[in-house]
Formats: sequence, C-alpha cells, structure tokens
Amino acid sequence: MANTTSEKTHALLEKLSEYVMRELPTRREVDGKIDKLAEYVMHEVPNRKELEMRLGEVRLEIEKRIQRIEEKLDQKADKKDIQMILNGMDSMVKSLDDIRTEQKAFISGLRRVEKRVEALEKKVG
Repeated sequence: MANTTSEKTHALLEKLSEYVMRELPTRREVDGKIDKLAEYVMHEVPNRKELEMRLGEVRLEIEKRIQRIEEKLDQKADKKDIQMILNGMDSMVKSLDDIRTEQKAFISGLRRVEKRVEALEKKVG
C-alpha cells in the first residue's frame, strides 16, 4: 500500500465510473426487461390449472390405451402377444413417469418465477 498515490486512486475511480456508466444497465433497461419477463410469464407460460388440465388429459389418454390393451389381451391370449403388450405398458408407464417429472420441474420453475415477479412487483410498486 506504500505505492498508493492520489493519481492511482483517481485513475481507478475513473475506470470504475466509466465501467458503471457504460457497462451496467440503467434502471429503465432493467424495468423494461422485467416488464418483458412479466408479460412472457403472464401470456406464454401455462398456469397451474392449465398444467393440471393437461395432466388430466394425459391420464385419460393413458387409461383409454390401457383399456384398449386389456380388450386386445382378452381377445388374444398368446404369450407372445401378452409379452408385447406388457412391454408397451411398461414403456407407457415410463413415459408417464417422465411427464410427471417434467411437470414437477416445470411447476417448481414456475413457482420460482412467480415469486421473483411478485418480489419485483413489490420493489417497483
């Protein structure tokens, strides 16, 4: 620290002020981005009811497929066909698990975004 001079300190302060003036976004730019994010969340991201409705549709579709498989299973009792049907059911169960996992991750992300938007609205408002 013995080499610190007022000229060096002044030069560092000049660099800092130049960085702040040129590199950091203005409040107006940040507010604009927040507005865009809020608009995106409000119009593009499905809400919880829409997600639950879609999950219900997926469940109904899977139940219909399982019912069709059971009907075909009743018609064909061949072991080869049964194994093929079981394999299909296993793949559908895996797909449903994947959908559920994706939904949980999406809902979690949506909740984080909602909390951030609420916090930003409190700050702005």
